[in-house]
Amino acid sequence: MKTKFLISIQLLLAIIFCTGCVRNKDDVWDDTKSCGRHVQRGFRSLAGKHGDSRQVRCRQEFATYNEEYAFSPDECDYVPLEDTQGDNSIAMADLRRQPRHSPGDPGSSLPGIDAFNDPATYPELAGIFESIYFPYNSNLIKGDVNLAALQKVANYLRQHERVYVFIEGHCDERGAQAYNLALGARRSNAVRNLLIKEGVNPENLFTISYGKERPLFFDHNEEAWSQNRRADFKIYQR
Repeated sequence: MKTKFLISIQLLLAIIFCTGCVRNKDDVWDDTKSCGRHVQRGFRSLAGKHGDSRQVRCRQEFATYNEEYAFSPDECDYVPLEDTQGDNSIAMADLRRQPRHSPGDPGSSLPGIDAFNDPATYPELAGIFESIYFPYNSNLIKGDVNLAALQKVANYLRQHERVYVFIEGHCDERGAQAYNLALGARRSNAVRNLLIKEGVNPENLFTISYGKERPLFFDHNEEAWSQNRRADFKIYQR
């Protein structure tokens, strides 16, 4: 910290006393102001005062927060915490409260994932727990069909509190294995988050990603890939 302070002082002195004939008074004054701000920050740091930190969501906010940088107002295009895809699309990247215990873990009253079953094996549930499909390279839950399907799942789980669900995230064959495992996790968590938003108990919802390892269709075309980009459900009733 002291080294940075000394460097700032030396820079200020160099600007003041070593200005060449090719620089005008305005250039020298701008450099002096900029250097002065660094010196003031050095004094505040030495005194233990760093100021309040805050999240900067776009370049314009950054320019407002720090006058040394200037970007045009229309460059506020990086908004990592929001998705503005329309009223019938939902993207949830945040991970809401995770269960205290995972099925099969020590201390859990639930068996492992192998004891969870495909809802299609129960005739009364086949029309409720339908797969959710995703756009390419996205965890965006988009479209009225997907939202209606999740609403049915949420309604059922709110009425059956002893039913537990594993949400599986799947991807198509394109991309690296590690990347698809991460994308599958984002997809399963997006479904979980939306169900929690609809009032389902977080303790009843678990997620797992299979990446591209469990495709339903093996053709190498968009029709097959679109069916493999999905979230499926496995259920256990206690």
